[in-house]
Amino acid sequence: MITELDAKMVGISKETLDKMAAAGVTSLQALSGQKAKTLSELSGVGEDTLEKAINKAIKLTSMGFITGEQLRQIRSERTHLHTGSYALDAIISETEKDGVKIHGIESQTTTEIIGAGAAGKTQICHCVAVLAQQPVEEKGLGGGVAWIDTEDTFRPDRIKEIAESRGFNPTAMLDGIHWALAANSDHQKLLINQLYELIPLHNIKLVIVDSMMGNLRSEYIGRGTLSTRQGELADMLKTLLNVAINMKVTVIYTNQVVSDPSIMFGNADKPAGGNIVGHASGTRLQLRKGREGVRVAKLIDSLSMPEAEAVFIISARGIEDVPAPKKKEGS
Repeated sequence: MITELDAKMVGISKETLDKMAAAGVTSLQALSGQKAKTLSELSGVGEDTLEKAINKAIKLTSMGFITGEQLRQIRSERTHLHTGSYALDAIISETEKDGVKIHGIESQTTTEIIGAGAAGKTQICHCVAVLAQQPVEEKGLGGGVAWIDTEDTFRPDRIKEIAESRGFNPTAMLDGIHWALAANSDHQKLLINQLYELIPLHNIKLVIVDSMMGNLRSEYIGRGTLSTRQGELADMLKTLLNVAINMKVTVIYTNQVVSDPSIMFGNADKPAGGNIVGHASGTRLQLRKGREGVRVAKLIDSLSMPEAEAVFIISARGIEDVPAPKKKEGS
């Protein structure tokens, strides 16, 4: 929480402090990642007052310049979440610690999972929502999950099935997930801003938004609304990145695909949201259906890993590696 002493240091009153807390901004780190205009709309505090407070918060929380080696050491402490498939883990990230290579979904950054309907996006989300609650030593995150649902895709029974199949307590797993249905894009934006308050309150270590573009695509239709839509999208993505970095959590959001009629040959599906989403995501995975129930995940963008593909299956355990083919008798 922002203390009254912190409030004095950034030049805000107790009344302003209470208004910001009601808007979900409860730490100096959270304040430093805000945009004055957006926070003013949420809290009712004047934009000029917030601009000054945010600038002071940035100075108080910033480390300033550090060396590349210092940054490497800081990033080596990031956690890596098991997806359920070791093949998929391997293409997403790779970090070496104490001589051991670690793979999985990296914390303090954002991971985008793209795909058409039934490609497996939400299935991965259900699986990692269970695995994230396991200890860090077991490739979990050791904390709870915040799930912002924009298309009513979250299924408690699926969490129960995955938990039971993996030998975990299903009730405990469901209790560790904090779910909210975003009725529209304004509500989605509000829920994202409330993460600053929710995360420390419930020891949240994983944030899921499924899907990022669902509300925006249905509300902003036509080229005349594109600029407004992209501005709203950029604000939400920026907040999610700030949450990931400042609150030291893992952020995953799913995205839909749209068909590009200009592409005559090959795959005409491309991620919704345009360059705004493409530039915001630290890691981008695109899913597609393969043969005989297999799903294919392609790493299409990463700051540290080359393009690569991995295959996995969807099962009662969530997602997992494709079983090795059985050897024929006598072979």
